[in-house]
Order: sequence, then structure tokens, then C-alpha cells
Amino acid sequence: MAEPITTEADGADAVASRPGTIPPKLRGALLRYRVMAYTVGVGLVILTFVGIPMQIWANNDSVATYVGIAHGYLYLVYLLLVFDLARRAHWPIMRIAGVALAGTIPLLGFFVERWVTHRTIAEQ
Repeated sequence: MAEPITTEADGADAVASRPGTIPPKLRGALLRYRVMAYTVGVGLVILTFVGIPMQIWANNDSVATYVGIAHGYLYLVYLLLVFDLARRAHWPIMRIAGVALAGTIPLLGFFVERWVTHRTIAEQ
């Protein structure tokens, strides 16, 4: 299907005014947040369900050590991206706190990422 033709005067204003359309700066922040949410979520799942059991029952610290360190640094990047998205989307403080804490609970980050994506698109 062909894209609708817009004139230069209609350009950005016409695209931004359509319902369900995300402004480019917010779209970039949302994409960065989503990628990091999945990355931190996968790291936390591996750490929780593979690394910690191996550390306890197999006396093997390697997975917990390396994945734990990587998760810690990636979680800091995740927090920065949450605050960036919150600033651009004008979130209330409780939403920021809830989304930031979602990166600390295994599997919750995936559900919160989906919720944030739907909510951010709906609010535009």
C-alpha cells in the first residue's frame, strides 16, 4: 500500500497529529528502552534460573559471576534509558519507580515492557 502524500508544510505536524503516532524523539527513546528491557530481563532470568542454582548446587560460580556483573552494568544503562523515556513522555514519579524496579524482578520486566509500550503509544 502506498504511503499518504503530504506536502512539506504538512510533513512533521501531520504525522505527529495522527492518533497512535509517536513523535520521532519519543519513538527512539522507546525503542532504546525496549531493547535494554529485554536485554536486562534475559540477563536476570539467566542469572536467577541458571547462575544461582549452579552456584548453590554445582559449586560453579562462573555463570553467576559473569552474568551478574554484566547484569549490574546493563541495569545501570536500563535505569538511564527509563529516565530518558520518562522525561520525554512526561511520566509521573510512581510510574518511573515502578518501571525502574521491574528490572530487578525476574520475568516482570518483560510484562512491564509490553505495558509501557502500549501505554506510551496510547498516550500519544
